[in-house]
Amino acid sequence: MKRIILIFLFFVLPISAWAALININTADLAELDKIPEVGPAIAGKIITYRTSNGPFKTIEEIKNVSGIGDVTFLKMRDFITIGSGNIPPAEDTSLNQTTSDNDSGQTSGEDNLSEENIESVHTNEIKLSNYKKETLQISAGRERLATVRTPIMFSASQNKNGTKTNYFLWSFGDGTSAIGLKVYHTYQFPGRYNVTLNGSIDDKEEAVARTIVLVTEAKIKVTAVNLFAGYVEITNNSDKEQNLNNWSLRADDKKYVFPLDTIISPQAPIKIPLKQIGFASQNIKDIALIYPDGEAASGASLQNGQSPIRVAESRKQLAKAKQQIAENVSDPSVAKPQVPKPLITGTTSRKNVIVLAKEPNWFEKIKHAIFE
Repeated sequence: MKRIILIFLFFVLPISAWAALININTADLAELDKIPEVGPAIAGKIITYRTSNGPFKTIEEIKNVSGIGDVTFLKMRDFITIGSGNIPPAEDTSLNQTTSDNDSGQTSGEDNLSEENIESVHTNEIKLSNYKKETLQISAGRERLATVRTPIMFSASQNKNGTKTNYFLWSFGDGTSAIGLKVYHTYQFPGRYNVTLNGSIDDKEEAVARTIVLVTEAKIKVTAVNLFAGYVEITNNSDKEQNLNNWSLRADDKKYVFPLDTIISPQAPIKIPLKQIGFASQNIKDIALIYPDGEAASGASLQNGQSPIRVAESRKQLAKAKQQIAENVSDPSVAKPQVPKPLITGTTSRKNVIVLAKEPNWFEKIKHAIFE
C-alpha cells in the first residue's frame, strides 16, 4: 500500500516539490543560471537589481528585472524562492481568481489581492490604478460684509456636475430662501446672518455648505454740493465699508444709478463729478441719494436757485464767529450789533435733507451770534 502511495505522489506532485528552490536573494551567478529561462546575462541583471534595490520582497518582484516578463516569470516561478517566509508557489493565493459557473459555493480570491502581489495578463506592465469615485463638494463662497437694503450676489460652486439636473437651495438666515446656482438677496436689517447652501446632482449625491454675512446699517449721506466745482459729495459715517451698488442720485427729473461695487471707505467721503453723471445743469434745485428700493436716504435742497457751500465749512465758520463775538461782548465798550439773518435757513419735511442757502456777510454773522 505504501509503495502505491509513493508512486502516485511521484507522478502528481510537480518537480519543484522534490527539488530545492533557488533563493534569488542569496544565489550566485552559477545558481541563478540553473533557473529555467535564466541565462548568464539575466542572472547578472538579477544580482545587479538586488544590489541596488535590496533583497526581493516577493518572487513577483523579479519581474522588475529587465528581460523578465509575465511569460518568463510563469516558467520560472516554481523554481525560485525569496527565503524564509515565502509562500510556496503551489499555495499562492494572490492570483485574481473568479468563480466559474460550475464552482457552486466557492468564493472568489479577489479579496486577497494587493498592489504588491497582484498578477494580471495585461500587455502593459503599468500597475493597475486604485481609483475611487469623487464625492460631491460645494461652496457657498467667502464670508461677506453687506449694507442694508443693498443687493448682494451669492454664487455656488461645485467640484462635479450631474448628467441631468443640478439643484441648489439657499437659506439666507433671515427667514427667506432662493433656488439657483447664482442668486441675489437684500437684507433689510443689520445683523450677523448664517447662510446655508444645500446642493444635489441627479437626485443622488447631496452636499451642504455654509457662510456668514455681516450686514451693517447704511450711514451714507450727501454732505456737500458744489455746482461751480462740479461735484456732489457723499460721506460714509460708518466704521465699516459701505457699498453703493444699485443706489442712485436724483436731481429734479434726472437719475443716475451707481455701478456694481461702488465702495466707500470707513469714515471717508467721495466726490461724484456732476458732469460725468449727467447733472451738469446750473439750475439744479434738489439732489437726493436714493436706496435701491426707491426710498430717499439723504439729500440737499438748493434754495432759490442759489449755489450752496459746504455744510461742514459753514458750521466751522459760524463757530469761529461765535467765539470772536463772545470775546468782544465781554468788553462793555464794544457796541452790540443788530439781529442778523440765519446762516442756514429753510425747512423741509423730508428726512435727512440738508438745506443750503446763500452765505451772509460778516455783519449778519455777528448780529446772529449775539441776538439769536
